[in-house]
Amino acid sequence: MEFIYPNYDTGSIVNLSAAILKHFDAEIPSGVKEYCFSEHGISIDGIDKLVVFIIDAVGYYNLMKVLEKSSFKHFSVEDVRSLTSVFPSTTSSALTSLFTATTPGEHGVLGYLLNIPEYGGLVNMIELTPYTQDRDNLTRLGFDPLKYNQNPTIFESLKEAGVKGYHLTSKSFVNTGLTRMHSRGGIARGVHGLGDMFEELNTILAADESESLTVVYWGLIDTYGHKYGPNSLSFTSETAALISAIEGFFDETTERNTAFFITADHGQIETPWEQEIWWSKFDDIFDEMYSMPGGEQRMSYIYSLDKEKTRKKMEELFGDSIEIIEPSRLDEIKLFGRPLSNSFRKRIGELITVSRDDSSLCFKYTGQEHSLKGRHGGLTKEEMNVPLILLRRD
Repeated sequence: MEFIYPNYDTGSIVNLSAAILKHFDAEIPSGVKEYCFSEHGISIDGIDKLVVFIIDAVGYYNLMKVLEKSSFKHFSVEDVRSLTSVFPSTTSSALTSLFTATTPGEHGVLGYLLNIPEYGGLVNMIELTPYTQDRDNLTRLGFDPLKYNQNPTIFESLKEAGVKGYHLTSKSFVNTGLTRMHSRGGIARGVHGLGDMFEELNTILAADESESLTVVYWGLIDTYGHKYGPNSLSFTSETAALISAIEGFFDETTERNTAFFITADHGQIETPWEQEIWWSKFDDIFDEMYSMPGGEQRMSYIYSLDKEKTRKKMEELFGDSIEIIEPSRLDEIKLFGRPLSNSFRKRIGELITVSRDDSSLCFKYTGQEHSLKGRHGGLTKEEMNVPLILLRRD
């Protein structure tokens, strides 16, 4: 099968963030190229107030399925551009790239679960906690989310350029370590639902600031996709309803100097239970491993004391369902955007597995794991390609 690798050159979500920084005359991280709006028939010239809606898990091909049954006022299929996500195509890595305009190889948030020796082992990078513990428990081990990522956020760079930055997200996320990491230099506000999200957004756009960027993160549809699948009625109808609501708000409130982007952090692929492979630390294959795997069920980091023996066993057991990659300079550039530092390389282990087609390699960490109808993290087009839509007045 054909894998879709991140287009870190000019066509990924990293490059989109860099282009937004350039639009506001803010500093772009060294070595990062900006997405060229004009080459893709997009113009935000004259726009002083920009809103970026990040709809979790609504990838380009997920949106195409929605457009088979739904139509929208301000755009059609032909108006939807495509970007790539990062690797792995998962929220912790992708959002950190969007909020810093840097690749995973630069910011080091390399997946959902990572073995981080300096913090004692396997860490959940969404909740910033040792695996199975309560959210933000890494702070007890000296972790500071405001200092962990040394790269400036887009809000910090914009602030230097005199541009105000805002981050709207769920009330349940607004004070978490990851949101604080992403919002550094900006103002984070929590919302309960669409109504107060639009209320907060309206207040921001009506403010006196001459220039502003507002990033709105919407995570509910990803939850629906995991539970019911990205082809389900819940996923497609909720996507259609959300985008229609955004268009309605755009029509009612925006001025000519205001524009909206709609994009995503990654997509989702339908993953039938028949294609799930379950394994655990009680299987022989685990004998050479010094940690339970990192990553997630569509890609995993394998931590092995004897990688050749482990590779051979994995190929014998799972060979038709996974691609096994051994990290090297070339692979790291292709996957993470740059060769990894020694400390970052420890986080990804000795082997990387990527699921083929719609298969899932599922490790039993606690025995409480269950089947998911939709997943992401891998390199299929459904997971990797995300939409880019512009709403602005003529």
